[in-house]
Amino acid sequence: MAGVTKYHRILQQLEGMIQSGFFADGKLPSEPELAERLGVSRSVLRQAYGELEKKGAIERRAGSGTTLLRKFPKRDRIVSLTDQIRAAGMEPSTVVLAAKRLWANDVAVAEWVREAFQLAPDVTAKTHLYCIDRLRCGDGQPVARQTIYLLAEQFRADLLETADFTKSIFAVYAEHNRFVARADETIEARPATPEEVEVLKMARLPAPQQLVYVRDRVTYDWQEQERVLECMHSIDRWDFFRSYRYSIQGAERVNLKDQQV
Repeated sequence: MAGVTKYHRILQQLEGMIQSGFFADGKLPSEPELAERLGVSRSVLRQAYGELEKKGAIERRAGSGTTLLRKFPKRDRIVSLTDQIRAAGMEPSTVVLAAKRLWANDVAVAEWVREAFQLAPDVTAKTHLYCIDRLRCGDGQPVARQTIYLLAEQFRADLLETADFTKSIFAVYAEHNRFVARADETIEARPATPEEVEVLKMARLPAPQQLVYVRDRVTYDWQEQERVLECMHSIDRWDFFRSYRYSIQGAERVNLKDQQV
């Protein structure tokens, strides 16, 4: 029974890695390399590969390795901002403004973040959060400033020193067997503050058009869907995100898609 459990876990992890864009070049590592990375035997990995091949997700060829053929349906995926920027015909890039550890009771941490992680007041002074502050750009022009909070205990201790936060944050999560399932989000439209105008380079816009969307998002884990994966605070330029579109499936799943003009 344990073997079956491990096989299904690895299959689920591989599906999540494929869906998250972890294998961006379309090639999967060799079986020995990936088996070592995932901590499983080659026989278990080979079994999972066989199932993915049956689903038409991968193709295995002697001498040329394993190739990704397609991604899985996106019904439960939160569309990445990188994908949205590319869809707008722009080249995405990311500038990391800060990546640091904070105590959960730090004044910079909003109360809704502590509540989302279910941190009682008596533990906030001894609970570390990772805080990643990133400027997301299209063709070098800032379109959003996003601050992500993670529970440090759920990730490796050297995450801030070793992870490349200029790339997809979903790929960073995939390395820890963490994948996005659903999200709850609130959105507020308001005038930009002077600091936001400067950071997002909105000074050339007429004052009435210096507007932003403020998004506070709680994202849940794919495998344990009541466990919070991340909290994100995003300041989005109004002229890039003209509107938002939501797709609601069932009573519990809410999939967010940011619709740009």
